[in-house]
Amino acid sequence: MPVGILRRVLGQDETSITLQWDKLNSTSFVLQFNGTEKNISAPDGNGPVNHTVSSLSAGTKYVFTLFSVFGNARGSGIQLTAATAPENAEFFRALEQDETSITLEWDKVNNNISFVLQFNGTDINIGVPNGDGPINHTISSLSPGTKYLFTLFSEFESVRSSGVQIFAVTAPENAESFRVSEQDKSSITLVWDKVNNNISFVLQFNGTEINIGVPNGDGPINHTISSLSAGTKYLFTLFSVFESVRSSGGKIIAVTAPENAEAFKALEQDETSITLQWDIVNKNISFVLQFNGTEINIGVPTGDGPVNHTISSLSAGTKYLFTLFSVFESVRSSGGKIIAVTAPENAESFRVLEQDETSITLEWDKVNNISFVLQFNGTEINIGVPNGDGPINHTISSLSAGTKYLFTLFSVFESVRSSGGKIIAVTAPLNAISFRPSEQNETSITLQWNKFINNISFVLQFNGTETNISAPDEDGPVTFTVSSLKARTNYTFTLFSVFENIRSSGFSISAATGPNYIMSLHVKLAIPSTMSPSEMEDALVELYKKYNLPPQLSLKVSSSKP
Repeated sequence: MPVGILRRVLGQDETSITLQWDKLNSTSFVLQFNGTEKNISAPDGNGPVNHTVSSLSAGTKYVFTLFSVFGNARGSGIQLTAATAPENAEFFRALEQDETSITLEWDKVNNNISFVLQFNGTDINIGVPNGDGPINHTISSLSPGTKYLFTLFSEFESVRSSGVQIFAVTAPENAESFRVSEQDKSSITLVWDKVNNNISFVLQFNGTEINIGVPNGDGPINHTISSLSAGTKYLFTLFSVFESVRSSGGKIIAVTAPENAEAFKALEQDETSITLQWDIVNKNISFVLQFNGTEINIGVPTGDGPVNHTISSLSAGTKYLFTLFSVFESVRSSGGKIIAVTAPENAESFRVLEQDETSITLEWDKVNNISFVLQFNGTEINIGVPNGDGPINHTISSLSAGTKYLFTLFSVFESVRSSGGKIIAVTAPLNAISFRPSEQNETSITLQWNKFINNISFVLQFNGTETNISAPDEDGPVTFTVSSLKARTNYTFTLFSVFENIRSSGFSISAATGPNYIMSLHVKLAIPSTMSPSEMEDALVELYKKYNLPPQLSLKVSSSKP
């Protein structure tokens, strides 16, 4: 009796196997497997017979025996071994990825199941794994920032499961030219190149993250981080992001500009230097001082006090603009500015022009557009910028006669004074009091006057000559005898008081030499009885003058009734 020919397994999945064989006339069939038999009637038509065995276990090998049946007689039967498809692996996922590789992971099915990983038109056979843990497989040499479709088939006896699919992407490349564009004391602006039109970014710093969407346009991307602390170092990490997958991240360290130094001022200055002063910012901040097109680097100061810095070799009476930058990690503050000036030069030819008993006139050369302060006796006199080009004269009045004064003259430019030129000048002394002839004879005249204070000497001038007379030690009046004179001759004497080589205006008197022949003179005067002694003395003085009587001549005054 002919036996049906079992041709092949037509198909299988996790729970069924479809068998196919050739039809034999009007013969029916019995399919025997797993201890069961299935009667299959003779099919209609002439094509091959298809039969699906369902409700099977996944990933299981089955032995099928097919008998041809004609009447009550069976054929000898033929056998075919076939397996159901295994179950798909569970938890198929992308474990990690970088710019050129993706690591996939899935759970093991059992110890008989291998796998086929399919992507990009290629198949990768992955053998039955050892151990019980999940299976990891890394696909390398991929393109960055690219989406891939992966299909994973479980395989048992060369039969694949239906397959499970996932999309996974490689990480994008890091942005190029990630750098600091600018910074101030409270913000930092970062810039980087665009990757492509699908790539967004995450900027990470200080434990926070900022999402930055896909930019418009083709130029570089700028992003400013504000509300930062001045003079502070920050670590920024920039991730490119594609399909929620980040690049490895590019890192830069950037700093905010420090605060400007406080209390920046000119501390002192002279004709060729200016000393500047400012407060320390902190222990990490150095400085750059900029002026006249040059820069001076000033290191981080030691100690806690203010910083002093002197700029020398400057021009006198000149205005300078100074800009002071605080510097942290080579980043400068916005800069504080001050204008400071050097002191002007002292006026030249500062001297005494003339003086009298109550005033001194000083003179000096003009500097340029410089005003002056004249200081003496604890007072100051402001003298404005003079007109004209000649020397400057200034008279100080209401002074005390015969007095020494110290004058200091400061040139002044922009309220800054020169070191000051000093001179000592004196007022002329007063003329001597009670200058008169005290006695005379044929060849000499004795002069007398009241003594001044001890530091006043005298010059007696007569007949075209001058005689220096030192200040006497005694307290009484000063007497001086001029001898070798001609008899009965009238002389004019001028007496100058002298203090520190400065003479008074001088006082002149006339006196004559003898002889004097009047030994006694009887003058009868009518003196009213009501005249007082002082009035009587004044009358006698007038008498001396009237008759040109010598002083040594004694008058006898007697009284008689009319």
